[in-house]
Amino acid sequence: MNRSAWTRAMLLAAAVVAPCCGLTPPPEPSAEQPAAPPEEVPGDTNPAALPPPGYQLVWQDDFDGEALGPDWTALSAPRLDAIATPEAVEVHGGLLTLTTFTDTSGRHHTGFIGTQGTVEVTYGYFEARIRFNDSPGGWCAFWIDSPTNGDPMGDPGAAGVEIDVVEHRATDQDGWLALRDMSAMNLNWDRTASSRQNVQKIVALPGNAPIQGAWHVFGVLWTDAGYTFYIDDLPVWTTAAAISHRSEYLQLTCEVASASWAGYVPAGGYGSRETSTTRMEVDWVRVWQAR
Repeated sequence: MNRSAWTRAMLLAAAVVAPCCGLTPPPEPSAEQPAAPPEEVPGDTNPAALPPPGYQLVWQDDFDGEALGPDWTALSAPRLDAIATPEAVEVHGGLLTLTTFTDTSGRHHTGFIGTQGTVEVTYGYFEARIRFNDSPGGWCAFWIDSPTNGDPMGDPGAAGVEIDVVEHRATDQDGWLALRDMSAMNLNWDRTASSRQNVQKIVALPGNAPIQGAWHVFGVLWTDAGYTFYIDDLPVWTTAAAISHRSEYLQLTCEVASASWAGYVPAGGYGSRETSTTRMEVDWVRVWQAR
């Protein structure tokens, strides 16, 4: 994806950007089953890092090796209706791939990685180039989180906020509304309480351009005045709700929760690790901060 330095500079020069013009209507429901994404090389995978005015690149991962870098930890534990396992995490050919699969006993497995304890940042511009291929019953995401979310209660500035740069799912909770080409952005705080707080925006690309199976850059500008979320360098949502003022870490995750907000797991599961087409691919992740 060729993106001009001028566009990036203009978008990041200001801390607060005008709010999105509104939610694009969702596409019509579809019963089409997810297919494997195309196998082509993802194009301009490592465009030059050009610092916007007043910002500098402070951290990046281009996934150029054959294993996760030392800044990442892969979770190995049950989570919701799946087991997060390093076996679902692969770095190869310049891409990170998190695959959701089902073993012969019927247990689901997913990839869940984060930088807690290694890369923790307060404020900045965070972006990742991602291709989603989700199936019902699960979702994948790029998000930023605080290790103390909900502590102290009622003070998201001190406790931190879950900042979901993008959450992607194939269907809604009832399984009838196709959401594969919609992007969800969320803020979650006071997460340890039964009355956890949340604000959300769900958008489609202009012309209902595809998100599922297509490469896009998802980003958020987080400042002491609020958040502005971007898709392919275009601002899609600005909010001053629940501003975190503490350091937070990055996460790239896929999860399964049948009969939840992403619908129902397909009959028979997702296929084996070798045959599953349910996955998230990540080309790179970058973090910029004000000088």
